[in-house]
Amino acid sequence: MAQLEDEEMKAATSDEEERADGSDGGREAGYGDNNDEDNDTTSSSSSEYDLLSDEEGETEAAIHKLETSLTQNPYNFQEHVEYIQTLRKSGMLEKLRAAREKMSTIFPLSPDMWKEWTSDEARLISSQEDVAAVCQLFERGLQDYLSIPLWIEYLELKLHHDQDIVESNDEGVTKMRGLYEGALASASLHFLEGTKIWASYRQYELNLLNLKQDLPEELRMKHVNCVRSIFRRQLSVPSCDINTTLRDYIDWESKQGIQIGDDSDDLAGLPANVAASYRKAVQMCALREPLEEKISKEKPKDAELLQNFLSYIALEEETGDPARVQVLYERAVVEFPITHDLWLKYTSYLEKCLKGSPIILSVYTRAIRNCPWSQALWSRRMLAMERSNAGETALAEVFEQALHSGFAFSTPEEYLDLFLTRVDGLRRRLPSKQVDKLSYLGSLRETYKQADEFLSTYFPTFVDRSLKLHSYWARLEYSVANDIVAARGVWEYLIKSSGSMLEAWKGYISMEVSLGNLAEARALYRRCYTRKFEGNGSEVLCEAWLQFEREYGSLEDYDYALLKTTPRLAEVRKLQQMQDAKSLASASRESKEVTNKSAKTITTVLGQKRQDPHDIETIKERKPRKKQKVSTANVGKEPIVHIVSADMEEDKTEDAPAAVARNMDIQVKPESEDKHWYSDQCTAFVSRLAPEVNEDDLYNLFSQCKYLREIRLMRDRKTGVSRRFAYVDFDNEEGLSAALKLNEQKLKGSKIKVLRSDPAVSSKKSVSNSKDQIQAREEKNDGMRNSGGEIAQKQSSNYGQSQGRGRGRSIAPLVSHRRGGHVQLSGKTTFAVPRSLARPLGFSRRGQTEEVKSDEPKSNEDFRKMLSKG
Repeated sequence: MAQLEDEEMKAATSDEEERADGSDGGREAGYGDNNDEDNDTTSSSSSEYDLLSDEEGETEAAIHKLETSLTQNPYNFQEHVEYIQTLRKSGMLEKLRAAREKMSTIFPLSPDMWKEWTSDEARLISSQEDVAAVCQLFERGLQDYLSIPLWIEYLELKLHHDQDIVESNDEGVTKMRGLYEGALASASLHFLEGTKIWASYRQYELNLLNLKQDLPEELRMKHVNCVRSIFRRQLSVPSCDINTTLRDYIDWESKQGIQIGDDSDDLAGLPANVAASYRKAVQMCALREPLEEKISKEKPKDAELLQNFLSYIALEEETGDPARVQVLYERAVVEFPITHDLWLKYTSYLEKCLKGSPIILSVYTRAIRNCPWSQALWSRRMLAMERSNAGETALAEVFEQALHSGFAFSTPEEYLDLFLTRVDGLRRRLPSKQVDKLSYLGSLRETYKQADEFLSTYFPTFVDRSLKLHSYWARLEYSVANDIVAARGVWEYLIKSSGSMLEAWKGYISMEVSLGNLAEARALYRRCYTRKFEGNGSEVLCEAWLQFEREYGSLEDYDYALLKTTPRLAEVRKLQQMQDAKSLASASRESKEVTNKSAKTITTVLGQKRQDPHDIETIKERKPRKKQKVSTANVGKEPIVHIVSADMEEDKTEDAPAAVARNMDIQVKPESEDKHWYSDQCTAFVSRLAPEVNEDDLYNLFSQCKYLREIRLMRDRKTGVSRRFAYVDFDNEEGLSAALKLNEQKLKGSKIKVLRSDPAVSSKKSVSNSKDQIQAREEKNDGMRNSGGEIAQKQSSNYGQSQGRGRGRSIAPLVSHRRGGHVQLSGKTTFAVPRSLARPLGFSRRGQTEEVKSDEPKSNEDFRKMLSKG
């Protein structure tokens, strides 16, 4: 093949010669015999040379930069395109070919890029070897995408450069007709551009007919019938210019002496089957023309265009013609080549309609080249290869390509599914007598180990709670390899790395029970019942052990399990109650903080509103509005709304939130409505929830109760993680009563606790307790800083304040200790206490001794009276 550089050098030389000839001619003709003009010409040429040198330097720098970047990251599609365009402009043919080849091995090239490549190479054809090389390029390009222009250029290349076809010998005619039939099979059903293939085919046969005028009539009629057959076949295919095809056919038949059509029927003279096919095609065109308008090339490539393609595909699928559906899918993937969902729909349709066809594998290959990050396409390709009886070497190669394609999958679950797909294929081939069982068992174990190492290396936080990998692995070890020791080794390895995962122990025990190894299962229960598991796993495991002994153990075994699990269950449940109480207190604090923040926001907005004189004037000028009052007399029922005119409310003071809402046109929910919704009068408190329980799970459980109103699952504000308790609101007592019956029900492996919510009592207790603790801590700190007299004065002051408030629990006075601590005096024990602070026993007026109440301290006058009476 001639070199592009040589041609360019020749062209440059001829240009220089022409410029030289032109300058001489100009001088001879009297255009320039002037030294100044010569100097100007010389300086201009120098400037152009400098400019060209600068451009070449920039081009070389750009090429070097792109080469460096692609060496570091060869998977950048856009940089490949820029690199190829830069090399093409610079005329570096060898580098350009290498760049195109490299890109085509990583990405499928677009139809325009293939057309550009083949056109560049076709211009350099100088021998039949060059023709074969360019034809191979065309065939590679046609495998990537459906492209009518590429087909046309390929056919034209064959017509003008293939020696047999040019000579129109029998071998050449057969070869060209085969090419046209292949083009028709691939692209003739294209509604807009398929007619170009038909027209080219007809023209080829007409040219042959003109060349064969001297043939015998019998051979000549064969060529005539070939043209006629092409016309009639095209008339049965819906296309955008089917009417034009009919007119061309009528004109051609008239030249052959056959009249088609008359005043009553345009199709008169056509065979009945051809006329029927044409009428059907016209009807199909009427249905498809609106859809073709929606997917025209002028439309932007967005979600709407994709949806239009899918609607069009659905119409074709209803007709039941797989060939038409396939062509439409091919047109869609040209516009959306990296939309993996489209490729998945395409391959699914082919597997359903063309079972066992080699077309399926070729489409999967193209789909993966376009979307190598789609694990589903890789897995389905491996399954398709297995259905077509592909060899183990080919399957292993595709699997390794999927793992190391350079495009990482999104989640560890996708990698896990890919490994399991590979394992499934190996397992299914084990029963075959044609394979080496030991070899396949070795491949299975290597795949399992590779999966475990891969996931633990690249996804260290991933936990396979469903045990898809390890349970499958262990099952194959004891069921296929008959190696129970290896199966136990799988579980022991998992427990070593994930011993706090309840599912691992349950899976291990389940395997032993299924194999009848009850002693081994019992030993596992004894190993793990004291372990600390996630969530309520310890409780679940202890109960599972008791159930196991009920079903399989002796009385001694059950007694032993009961002896071991009872204290453990008590410990776990006590800890759970403490956590629930802590969560409830935290939720109360959060609710209070939110309320305070809302009130602060409203107050701030109100202050800002008052500082704006313009807004104040606007408020004054506003017409009085009607105001709503919400009655909360009947809690638990729908709020009763009273409409009161503004005139009736003139003397009443609006609260701040309502004023802000009225002045700023903010819709504030009435306070009574909030109380109605969260009054907790008909609310269930649900605790001991498993960490994975969400709102949908709670709804599915409590939806069996009538009058369900709302579910409030408490979550951490920062992380969004469930706090493992929730509130379930009902409209009335009947719904709440039904919910309380669900106490101790299991939800996702955890026995939940369902109680009536009574926040009024618990909040008073928690508030009082918290006040006591806070005051005790403050007095302790003050006592460490102040003298004893100051402490006593502070105690007396705090005590009086607690008595004067008339609410909350009274706080007993504290006595300073010499080591800085405080001793709280309460109850009857008063020995070893300073006399000034002790509360002695007195006598009643009737002479009966009685204990002086701790909340009524006596003054000195009271003591005098008591002693004088004594």
